[in-house]
Formats: sequence, structure tokens, C-alpha cells
Amino acid sequence: MSQPSPQPEPPLSEAELVQRCAQGDRDAWGQFVDRFGPLIQALARRMLARRTGRARDADVDEIVGEVFLALVRRDRILLHRYDPQYRVSTYLGVICRTEVLRHLRRGNRLPRELEETGHLPQRAGTLGPSRSLEDRERTEAIETLRVALRELPERDRELLTLKYLEGLDYRSIGEALGLNPESVGQFLHRAKTKLAQRVPHLERWLSETSEHES
Repeated sequence: MSQPSPQPEPPLSEAELVQRCAQGDRDAWGQFVDRFGPLIQALARRMLARRTGRARDADVDEIVGEVFLALVRRDRILLHRYDPQYRVSTYLGVICRTEVLRHLRRGNRLPRELEETGHLPQRAGTLGPSRSLEDRERTEAIETLRVALRELPERDRELLTLKYLEGLDYRSIGEALGLNPESVGQFLHRAKTKLAQRVPHLERWLSETSEHES
């Protein structure tokens, strides 16, 4: 009588995967790269484009490589530091932002204003009054959003952060959070509704931002 074939092991949770990577498990590291590589690439491309106006493939690939190297340097200290109460995508976003800024510094393409604030400065006189006002309103809205996000549940906070602060599309958000891309819009709508109940004046800015990006 033939023996039943062994059942495949269930996929590791994010926390388990990071823990095994921190312990030096090569198979787990391969899974980690496959699972989160596309997310890091999308984050790097978007962050570069927002800070410099363009994102060359070579620069994106270099940053992705630097993120992975940062994770394994010094006996994988960043992997050991990961706190499972946060999603891995959120943690990687912080590391990716750091590597983008380092990349720009190495290329001498990082103005002091960008290094300090994360935003490119505008030349005096290049923007009309209406555009300057729009930029000021956008900056104020983003700062208000950052504060308001702290009061939301974790998934709502991550959805809104990836969409409105990191600028990812539905597909990339779905990959980052393990959601069907077709359901991301519905979850985002619910998250925006909760946010609007706390900060009503942000609702118009979020709607206008969505229309502009669509």
C-alpha cells in the first residue's frame, strides 16, 4: 500500500519569515526576497520620482540592492530589530526611504532642503501665487494626515500611508498587504471614511488627490 504524499508546509507568516532570515536561514531569505522584492522596487521607484522628478531603472535596482544589503549587514541587525506588531511593508518603507536619501547623497544630487525635509525646494519666483498656495495646502494636509493616522487601526493606517504618502497603486498596495488588488479600493474607501470622521477637512484633499492620480 502506497504511502500518502506529504502535505506541503503552510507558508510562513511575515514575522516567522523575518525571524528565520535573522537566524541565517537561506531558504527563508530566498522567500523573503521573492515576496518583498517587488514592493521594495515599487517604493524605491516612487520615492526617487517624488524627490528628483525621475526614477531610472539602474538607480532603482541599486537602491533595492542596498535595502537588501542593509538588512543583512552587521549580523542582520535590522532583521533582529523588526517588531512584529508592525507589518514588514511598513518597516521596509522606512529602510527604503533611508537608502534613497543615501543614494542621492552619494550622487551629490541631494539639496540640503531635501535632506532635512524630504521635499525638493522650489526656486523663488518659479511658481505663481495659486501654485504656491496649492503646495502649501498640500504640505499642511500631509502633516495633518500623518498625525491623524496614529489614531486609526493598523490596516487602515497602512492602506492610507501606502496610497497617499508613498503613492503606490492598488496592485502594489495589494502585494504589500496581502490583499486582492481588486479589493484595495473598497478597503481604502472604508479607511478614508474613518479618517474623515476624525479630520473632516481632509476628505476633500484625499478625494482630489485620488482624482488627480487616476
